[in-house]
Amino acid sequence: MPDALMPSAIVIGAGASGLAVALLLARGGWRVDVLDRDPDDRPSDLADVADWHRPGATQTWHSHAFLARGRALLREHAPEILDGLRAVGVRETRLSEHAPPTLTDVPPEDDELVVLGCRRATLDWVMRDVVGREPGVTIRSGARVAGLLTEARGSGSASGAGSASGAEAVPGAEAASGAGAPLVVRGVRLANGSSRTADLVVDAAGRLSPVRRWLVDAGAELPPPAEVDCGIAYYSRFYRRRGPEPAVALNRGHTAGASFDRYSCLMFPADRDVFSMTFGVLPEDGDIRVLRHGAAFDAAARAIEMFAPWLDAEQVVPVSPVTAMSHLSNRLRPLVADGRPGVLGLLTVGDAAIITNPAHTRGVTLALLGAVRLAETVRAIRDPADRALALDQSLRTEFAPWFEDSVHQDAARLLRWRPDNPGVRSGDHPSPTNGALPTGYTPWPPRPEWGANALAAAGAGVTNGEAYLAARRDPWVWDRFTRLQNALLPPSAVLTDSTFVARVRDVLATGWRPDPVPGPSHGELMGIATEALAQEGAGARARGN
Repeated sequence: MPDALMPSAIVIGAGASGLAVALLLARGGWRVDVLDRDPDDRPSDLADVADWHRPGATQTWHSHAFLARGRALLREHAPEILDGLRAVGVRETRLSEHAPPTLTDVPPEDDELVVLGCRRATLDWVMRDVVGREPGVTIRSGARVAGLLTEARGSGSASGAGSASGAEAVPGAEAASGAGAPLVVRGVRLANGSSRTADLVVDAAGRLSPVRRWLVDAGAELPPPAEVDCGIAYYSRFYRRRGPEPAVALNRGHTAGASFDRYSCLMFPADRDVFSMTFGVLPEDGDIRVLRHGAAFDAAARAIEMFAPWLDAEQVVPVSPVTAMSHLSNRLRPLVADGRPGVLGLLTVGDAAIITNPAHTRGVTLALLGAVRLAETVRAIRDPADRALALDQSLRTEFAPWFEDSVHQDAARLLRWRPDNPGVRSGDHPSPTNGALPTGYTPWPPRPEWGANALAAAGAGVTNGEAYLAARRDPWVWDRFTRLQNALLPPSAVLTDSTFVARVRDVLATGWRPDPVPGPSHGELMGIATEALAQEGAGARARGN
């Protein structure tokens, strides 16, 4: 098809969701421009990827793993990306090989339960390489989008920095404009003063995307987002092994670690000889912020017995500073209210549409799934209003369960970490109190199929915590729960399934409990970290003299 006859799309953002949707749209016959505000400063070789930090994606500097569902999506829809990751040394962890030793039987091998372990920068480098070579895709680096070209439905004139005339007519645009009519997006305005029009604009600009604000400012009537504070902050650091990998069990499937006294710590194996450590802490915990210093972070991580072999000072070298991530929330941003789209000609994907607590490592998997659903929708449906409704239905039935699940898991953790006041707010958004959703949480009528944890609280199912415990004893429960953790099964197919519930309750009734993972108390950890920082300072002063 000649370029002039191909439908055109603008994708705002060149992260995982933006690149994935650009690739899939192009393979469906679209001409796609990806506008990336960051310069293209990728290293020429992956050996230098540790020094590549995209300013627009600070999550790149933190621990990552890519779940079995994400790997399956790559294998089905973008096998070149999966092949590229394998070629650069990405780790494929077969979860059956790391099943808990406390299981009463060994689970069977399963080619579907495989997790990819690598740095986010490695994934981005490989995706950028593959998508950049795809016919029909043009990636424009340093192209910062500053606004949208919009018009009221049926008005026929565009607002913004330039005219959108000449864009393909929107089916149904002859309907009268006015209150309740959706806003029509025709293109984008760039920071350099130019503008670009397209048949479709995709917001893949991530969790800090300004697009929703631009839509509201232009008069779009959008439903309120559903947003609940995660009640957690993270500190991460990357290391490179000098020697062989130590024989330390991955006791949490694709990671090793545990939740301790008001903090958690996890180790993530990555590509080649790199791994990362991440502490999860309460945002209001001022004392624990000492972990932002490298010496304090290293000492604190080594103080957890299970990590000592990984962090032997003679065998590893840090390859990054400690980086912090805070102000985190679980969030859904629908564009349809009461069956009425608020905007036509624009769709969202990735963190611009849904965010869950990064601890669950679902972000890239949901981004890939969102890209697949968006590409399938625009391929099957031409009318923009019908496209918006179809994707909204997918958001509410397929993606919302993961938001709900994350909110309830955060609530359960805060009951442990804030036993006296789990509802303490750490930001501008309500936090779960006493394990329940905050008052006023009504993004849409609750659906039984995605309120699995709510049903568990009412006695119709089990909680994630109960399932996690039983999955360390019952092999069948382990298999089902591992599929849930890897987004291969939705919460409703596991946590409220009658057979699953019965088997979990059978394990709980025996009174069996796994041995706790030993680790310092909060006070002990702070003492170790503070002392290490003081010793580093004393050593620096001595060397200076």
